[in-house]
Amino acid sequence: MAEKKAAITESEMDQITKTTADLLREQPKVKIKIYLAPDERKRLESAKEAGKKVEWPSEFVSINGHNFQIQKGVEVEVPETVKEILEQAGLI
Repeated sequence: MAEKKAAITESEMDQITKTTADLLREQPKVKIKIYLAPDERKRLESAKEAGKKVEWPSEFVSINGHNFQIQKGVEVEVPETVKEILEQAGLI
């Protein structure tokens, strides 16, 4: 019979989140740009110029409670791990 693993405590989860944030902060930053189709960019820019509220598309990445929302079609700097996740997902 398999041993039942104890649930992680809130304190342990806080430590994991803090450690992850520290590691991400210390990592070298790299420039990335998530693809945005030219016709979609044109449509969004036209709507913005017309005075409409535009919600630019983005991708969400979460690593142990540390979150990144990355706008598509714009070059941004992110920690290397975020870039690796987006590459593995085929987004960059």
